[in-house]
Amino acid sequence: MKNVLFCLLVSTFCLISCSSQDDELMNESDILGFKLLTHLKGHWIGNNETAFGNYDWFSFDFRPISASHLHSIYEGGTNQNIITSIFIANFEGKLQIMARNGGWLGNQYRATYFVLDIANESENSNYYRLVDAVGGEKRAYIEFRFENDTLFFDAYKDNSGTLDEPIHHMGFEGTNYNANFSETATNLFNYPQAVAEVDLNDKFINLIDPDTAMFLEEDLDPFPKSEHHYLSDLKINIEKENAIQNEQLLLYISTQPIVDENLQVNFTNLEEKLIRTIDIMANETSYTTTYLHPDTYYITIFADIDNNFYPSSNDYTNKSQQIVVNPETFEEISINVDYLMN
Repeated sequence: MKNVLFCLLVSTFCLISCSSQDDELMNESDILGFKLLTHLKGHWIGNNETAFGNYDWFSFDFRPISASHLHSIYEGGTNQNIITSIFIANFEGKLQIMARNGGWLGNQYRATYFVLDIANESENSNYYRLVDAVGGEKRAYIEFRFENDTLFFDAYKDNSGTLDEPIHHMGFEGTNYNANFSETATNLFNYPQAVAEVDLNDKFINLIDPDTAMFLEEDLDPFPKSEHHYLSDLKINIEKENAIQNEQLLLYISTQPIVDENLQVNFTNLEEKLIRTIDIMANETSYTTTYLHPDTYYITIFADIDNNFYPSSNDYTNKSQQIVVNPETFEEISINVDYLMN
């Protein structure tokens, strides 16, 4: 479960607007790959092989945030996150499935865009490809493949910038452990609908690289966080026992408690109900987690002295503390990491 931030890809796209009347007349069958919006929905847990290392535990928590927008985030620590957003946008005179990949890497902002160009669907196997909307598959592309109950999520990018054949950058294989996590938002938005989430017509101009739709400044991003609705932020204030003042911490966000009232670790919840694992530096006294889906969560923070990625003997921790996160709010909670595990 070790947190390491990795960059997925660089890409982009152009867009031509459709009128709201056109949107209303669109059918699901008119949008290539529309079923991806349903297939990808859920809390996927598995392993991830990346250019920065291989990880035995990893998760993507894809939930709707509108009638045609599915969102997930990986969060490694302060200013270290990667979002993966799949949505319908006006593009090239019609509604198309698009993707946005971006976030913060240290002090560097980045956002890149993709467009779906292949959808092969059958009873037991479904394959979708989204390519860099400017440079195409020679620049970067993402693949989602569903085989029975397994998701294969692969990313490829052109590291040289010369539009050579892209190399494998990430490979996730996982199972949808908690499809029900997305039920509330699915019902609220009557998701998915064949409507545009955003109009990106003529938005990809003056690019830093003419071969990819990459934005390195948030105020230039045509679809920034401020236009992503239904999501919330949660500030977590942290107090530590004196014995661990100089220790880094692990912050876990889950939908069920990991450490109960008797300081017992629930390993099933640890494996199956965990959505974010975040590194907290020794000098950090608070952390604000962003792009958070509304839900009831449990916050568990611990000093992982034995480096086994869960609260255990000689680790200081807290009893998992509940917080209700409402839509489009800034919530706050205080956690005291003061219990010594036996």
